[in-house]
Amino acid sequence: MLPGYTEELTQSPTAVDEPARETATTEPLTERAVRAQVASVTRAARAQSGNGGVLQVVHGAKRVGWAAYELQRNATQLVQGVAKPPYVTTGPLDSLESRKLAEGVQYQVLYDRSALARPPQLDITTKLVAMGEQARVIHMAPTKLIMVDNEIALLPLTVSETSVESAVVVRSSAMLAAIARIFEDLWRFAAPFTADQDLSGHELQPTEEERWILSLLASGATDDTIGRLMGFSARTAHRRVRELISRLGVETRFQAGMQAVKLGWL
Repeated sequence: MLPGYTEELTQSPTAVDEPARETATTEPLTERAVRAQVASVTRAARAQSGNGGVLQVVHGAKRVGWAAYELQRNATQLVQGVAKPPYVTTGPLDSLESRKLAEGVQYQVLYDRSALARPPQLDITTKLVAMGEQARVIHMAPTKLIMVDNEIALLPLTVSETSVESAVVVRSSAMLAAIARIFEDLWRFAAPFTADQDLSGHELQPTEEERWILSLLASGATDDTIGRLMGFSARTAHRRVRELISRLGVETRFQAGMQAVKLGWL
């Protein structure tokens, strides 16, 4: 699918682990953990594939950009992605997404809050959502990702402050199934995108009473239980819970509890 842009993994497992160790002191814990998981699963994936065709590495920021473009260009049904810094040039990808949406390809995109804080991206995402993109926002995404038709994915291996220096292409395998499951979990917990949401992370802080309600909500308490413990009627408790769910920009009680934790409200 990516002729000329990829290189098969032919190194020993020890060699595969070296990039993760070299960057461990400079990368955030979440991305370091993701790379460590990729390295540990590499050995099993190579053993399953027999010919080394499950994983391929793309070297160089320009080639990573080409790979991202090619994967989406070949999509026929579904593109799922996680958008967060650092970025390759996004103009061609945004134009490509517009064309693919017009062709009937579905897009599900999770945006790291910091991604939408970039002035042009908020307007671009708003336009893409109007064209049919399904978008949700997560407080801190663990890694960038593109996954196409549940058959192939691209995620970073090494990054600098301004670019993705290398990435791994993952084809149909147990590893790809695990990546798909992680995306589904992140999607379920994320808040729906709205063009007017506060992206600074400084949403109006809750009162102490609201913190108690959110804490009970996160623990799985029912409206009756919340009302009894807070001294409300069940009807009042239900109304207060719905108000908080709406304020957090989510759809379910569980999402409200998760979002409150992400925002530091609990």
